[in-house]
Amino acid sequence: MDTISLQDIQTLARQESAKLHHYFIGVEHLFIALTQLSGGLTVAAMEHLGLSPRFVRYSIRETIGRYEDRHYWPGFPETPRAVEVLALARRYAGLHNPSERELLLAILDEGDSVVSRVLHEVGADVELLRLTAANWTSPLRPQLREIPLYGDVVLTEGQARVLQLMFRDYAQVQIVGELTGGHSGALVLLARPVRVDGHKDAPVVVKLDHRYAILYERRRYDLYVKSTLPTTTARLVDSPVVPDNMTLGGLKYTFVGRLDDTEPMSLREFALKHDPQELGDMIRALFESFGAGWWLQRKPYRFGVWREYEHVLPPALVLEALHTKSLSTSSRILRPLEGWSRSNQVMPGEVVAASGFTVQKTNTADDVLHLAAGAQAEAINRSGKIEIRGMRVGEQGFYRGEQIDQVVGRVIMTRDDLLLRQVQALEPDFDVLASEIPSGHETIGDLPNPLNEITRLLDWQVNGTLSTIHGDLHLGNILVGPRGDAWLIDFAWTREGHTLFDWAMLEASLLVEVVAHLAPSGWEGAWGTLARINAINQGDIDVLRERHHVARALSTLMVIRDAVETCLFVPGRWGEYFVALALIALRLVGWKSESIDARRLAFLVSALSIAEAQSPTYLSSDAPWTDTTTDLDQTEIRLDD
Repeated sequence: MDTISLQDIQTLARQESAKLHHYFIGVEHLFIALTQLSGGLTVAAMEHLGLSPRFVRYSIRETIGRYEDRHYWPGFPETPRAVEVLALARRYAGLHNPSERELLLAILDEGDSVVSRVLHEVGADVELLRLTAANWTSPLRPQLREIPLYGDVVLTEGQARVLQLMFRDYAQVQIVGELTGGHSGALVLLARPVRVDGHKDAPVVVKLDHRYAILYERRRYDLYVKSTLPTTTARLVDSPVVPDNMTLGGLKYTFVGRLDDTEPMSLREFALKHDPQELGDMIRALFESFGAGWWLQRKPYRFGVWREYEHVLPPALVLEALHTKSLSTSSRILRPLEGWSRSNQVMPGEVVAASGFTVQKTNTADDVLHLAAGAQAEAINRSGKIEIRGMRVGEQGFYRGEQIDQVVGRVIMTRDDLLLRQVQALEPDFDVLASEIPSGHETIGDLPNPLNEITRLLDWQVNGTLSTIHGDLHLGNILVGPRGDAWLIDFAWTREGHTLFDWAMLEASLLVEVVAHLAPSGWEGAWGTLARINAINQGDIDVLRERHHVARALSTLMVIRDAVETCLFVPGRWGEYFVALALIALRLVGWKSESIDARRLAFLVSALSIAEAQSPTYLSSDAPWTDTTTDLDQTEIRLDD
């Protein structure tokens, strides 16, 4: 069997080390090199056991991080552990020159490197991997057969190929349908695999998305979710499928528990088909199932609002790339976590340099690069977002998590411009630049205009709590399982964060995706719904007894508010929650998949929530709201350093 020489592997390891600005050779660089050998033994053995070489490679890179681009020594010296592993590989080779097989076995046998830790984290059976590699005699990279896919969902060639790889051990796959309600652009399917003997396995949920989004989500699941899930819930199974020659990847969620003939559906679909009381019961069950491991693990947490919520807003800046390194003395240099993204001081037309930002997403089709502060899961690492157009993304080969030394560009839009466009698209019947929105209902006074409050709101200080949160808890990411349980999917943004984030997201989602569709159309209908929400805010639950579809749907809101009340840092001080709701509702104004009336309601909910947060009724006497930024918020230390 042909193998690759140790010299070739070391060359790849040096290239990997240089890409990460490490400039030394460690065991991790050697192993990453092994996973990059197309047609090699390492890739074949891992794929044979259902492990994704790309996912393992991604996880190792995320663990070891990227250094500053500085040389502290000549060449690429080997670490003591790498020297030990290479010596072991030579001993295994005996009289022959060491090759891929000997190096792989040596890395697995050493057992105490970053590689071993990551393999255990992703659920790999290291002993079985070693046994497979040691005894591999088959031709490498056998041609996989095509698995028949049946169903009415139209798939691209790439999507079909990823599905076939995900279910390569089955005779066929029935695509039951598409699960709607998501807003990330991913394709979420309900699939039922069929074995060779004709037996139909339980349905699974399949998510197809850009490969880096898939890798990121699986990594978040391993770090934050896997050990905290209740016994009966949806779980990610198998290694993600991310073929090296494709931009797509796939994840598979399976259901644990008794399986009936009923198929899972999103909570959004459930809400449109069932009574509001049943919807409330589902949300209550969700809190009871996940609360102990997630939202009730509360630690005191004082934070600047921007740290947890700036990332839900549009990018702070949109730049047109200039493809130059030169910068005039008057041009600004923007760095992560500095106050420029909340200052309104950078204006269209300026030439700026973005230095030290991290790639969050690439859009090859539109040639757009999305940058933010850092690579790790905490919300602060997605603050200071910058969108750069004309970066020749397809040619440059940027990847998620890569730190960009410096990019020079001309500002073409700011966050204020983007938000203004979103509100103008609502066809407002008021002056969008005014400081207040004139009242549209007799029970509500004039409201603060969110467009004029964002900067000040982001610099407020909040006394709250920190816990594990889902990070994107809208109705489309909650499934009603086979026996009526509430299950979660899509853990791409799961992290430790402000406890109330999830519940503000769920309330905003309920209002926009369900309640708004039951209200009369136009601004008048949105104001009428807002009046009922305002009554609930004031403690008037009689409004829920009205014989109106909106009033009945809003009864579910009380279940969410019960969960919020349990999680408030100071009992009865709801300002903490209304700050979160104001910013998340403003995020939903940009949900283009929703109707204009739904987005109008989101804008008014944001305005009402700002008014509530500013109300003296909700301000804590021992921790007053302030727009003064603490020294901690001015630091440039990044959580992923």
